Amino acid sequence: MNRSAMGRTRMLYVALAAMIGAGIGWLIGSSPAWTTVGTIMGLGTALMIQVYRVRPFVAITVSIGAGIGAYIGGTIVGVLCEPQGCAAFEATAATITGVGALVGIGLVVALATRSFDEYRDAAEQGRQPPTTGCNTGDGPSSD
Repeated sequence: MNRSAMGRTRMLYVALAAMIGAGIGWLIGSSPAWTTVGTIMGLGTALMIQVYRVRPFVAITVSIGAGIGAYIGGTIVGVLCEPQGCAAFEATAATITGVGALVGIGLVVALATRSFDEYRDAAEQGRQPPTTGCNTGDGPSSD
């Protein structure tokens, strides 16, 4: 596939992810603020998959966690602002908690994925899988 076609394919993925995110945001809150938050999450997913070459399963999992974090943060602020509501504060809180969840969940998923990859690589090469390096003295020592 030539560079031009790859560029168009990437842009298609980015646009599709943004539209899906916007749709999910609209379904959650039926407001422009939630649509914006959903669009940001969709673009974040596309960025992880296309630019940083994160595995799609990992990127989608992290994005779902970030979306749940955004929903919780926005909902808490929405409840505090009742009955008149405050869409701008809800969107801000949703974005901040979504980014926080993205970073937290992303770190855990990245470390777990790396650990699994190291284990598989060691098993394929026929050597002892890596351990934590913690010796409690109860079992045989690796020294």
